[in-house]
Amino acid sequence: MPNDLNLARLTNLEVRLYRLETKSHLRIGAGEGSADLAAADLPIIRALLVTEAGEKRVPYIPASSLHGVIRAWVEKAKRSRTTALPAAQLRQLAPPGGEAFKQAEAEVKAFLGLRPEDPLQEADVYEHWQVYSTVCNPLLDVDKCERISGRESESRRWKVNFLQAAGRTTPCEVCQVFGYMGQRGRVKISNAFPATEQTPVDIITRVAINRLTGAADEGKLFNLEAIPPGCVFYFFVIMENMSAAHKQDFEFGIRAINLQLASLGAHSTVGFGMVELAQVLTADIKPAIFDQTLETILPTLLASADYRPRNDLHLDEEKYPQFFRALARVHTATGQPPVEQFGGQITFV
Repeated sequence: MPNDLNLARLTNLEVRLYRLETKSHLRIGAGEGSADLAAADLPIIRALLVTEAGEKRVPYIPASSLHGVIRAWVEKAKRSRTTALPAAQLRQLAPPGGEAFKQAEAEVKAFLGLRPEDPLQEADVYEHWQVYSTVCNPLLDVDKCERISGRESESRRWKVNFLQAAGRTTPCEVCQVFGYMGQRGRVKISNAFPATEQTPVDIITRVAINRLTGAADEGKLFNLEAIPPGCVFYFFVIMENMSAAHKQDFEFGIRAINLQLASLGAHSTVGFGMVELAQVLTADIKPAIFDQTLETILPTLLASADYRPRNDLHLDEEKYPQFFRALARVHTATGQPPVEQFGGQITFV
C-alpha cells in the first residue's frame, strides 16, 4: 500500500470545529417507537444526556447524517467534474463474455427492471454502465471499492484488473477519505449538539395530498417536530493523514451544503434541511501530543477561570470529550487558545 494511504502511523492529524446554523426547518426523525418522547406524531431524534444534575434529552444532529450527506455530495461533485468512460473504451476493458461484463449485465438488468433471464443487447449494457476513473459507485458490486483478501484474490482478480485498466486508484479517491467496506475512513465526525441549553422545537401540522383530486386526503392529518431556523449546533471533525487533495475533496461536500444544494434530514424537497456551516477552529496536532500528561492538564484547563469556551459554544455539559472542549477554549484576556497547556504540540490555525 502506498505511504500516503497508510493509516498505521500518524503523519498529520487535524481537528476542526464547525458551527452549523439552521436556515430552514430541520427534521431528523426518531424512528418508530419514539412517539412517547414528544407531543407530535413524528418526533425528532433526541440524545439522552447523563450529567451530575440528572438525565435529559436534547435534539441533536447525528454524525451519520452529516457524514452521509457530505460523502454523497463529494461523490456527486467528483463525477460532475469529469465524464464517464465512453462505451467503446468499456468494451475494450470489459469485453462481452468476461466476468466484469457478466457482473455489469446483471446489475444493468436489475436497474432497468428486467428479470435475469430477460435478453439485453450488449450495446445497452455499455450504454447504462457508467464507470468513472476517480470515484466508485458504492451501490454496484461490479464497481464499488472493497477489500479483497488473499484467499479470494484469484477469484476476484478480474475486478482488480478491470479497475486498474480503467485508471482508477484502489480504493478510489472518495473511499480514501470516507472509507469503504472493510476499511475505515480518514474522517471522523462527531454528533452536532446545540449551542444553547434550551433548543426550541417547532410542531408543524401537515396533511397528505390526494394525487388524483389534488385536495387534502381525508384522515391523513399529522403533526411532526422540526428544529426551526436560526438554531446553532457545533460538531468536530478529525482528519487523519489527509493530503491537500483529500481535504479539497472533503470541502466539496461542505460547499454543497453552504450552497443549499445539499440538505440534511427529511422533507428536503419541500424546503426542510437547509443549513450553513462555518469552520471556526483548526488545530494541527503533532504526534508528540501522546507524551503529554493530558489526564491532569484537561480537567485543570476546563476548570480554570482564565479560559472560556469560544463564541456561543455551550460546553458546560459533557456533550463532547474533554480534549475537544479544551481545544475550543480561549484565554479570557488575550483571546488566544491554550497552546502552552499542550506543551506546544498543537498549532491553532
